[in-house]
Amino acid sequence: VKNLNRLLASNRTVSPLTGLPGNVQIHAELKKRIQRKEPFSVLYLDLDNFKAYNDVYGFLKGDQIIEYTANIIVNAVHNYGNGFVGHIGGDDFVAIVPGTNCEKLCQNIISHFDTNVSKFFTQDDLEKGYIEVANRKGIIEKFPLTSISIAVVVVDKGRFANILEIGDTAAQVKHAVKAVMGSSYAIDRRRHRF
Repeated sequence: VKNLNRLLASNRTVSPLTGLPGNVQIHAELKKRIQRKEPFSVLYLDLDNFKAYNDVYGFLKGDQIIEYTANIIVNAVHNYGNGFVGHIGGDDFVAIVPGTNCEKLCQNIISHFDTNVSKFFTQDDLEKGYIEVANRKGIIEKFPLTSISIAVVVVDKGRFANILEIGDTAAQVKHAVKAVMGSSYAIDRRRHRF
């Protein structure tokens, strides 16, 4: 029973698929960094058209593309320096890195992702440049090939009182970056309002 409880507790804190820390540790890491009052950046990363990919290729292939994405993010953040990577769930990830200049990190993640993501598609879909999925009414819809979107929130000293404010800003940035076709990133650098 003790081992089962430990296993259940670890599953709440670590993604079984990627082995990355989950929401509990992500929130703790964000709180810790806010309390330190040192500038840092939060990258919210997720896959575009992932549901369509899963519908066409199946969840096992979907899991493979999630693991691929996790490895790219972890390697890029590791090369960047002292950072934290967490798996929110599904195709959503968070990276927390020191400092406020993370454009090169975003470009690195996108470059590595786009370079090899084609291996997850059939030659036919690659040539077309999209995948076809029947919607609930049986009508075929076309979806672009899976890409990655990165919404970045720069956390300057004193800009945010808590992690909920960071999340609210991230949602706005994510909405903007998702409107762009293909892999892309957007960085919110608005200053603290006194």
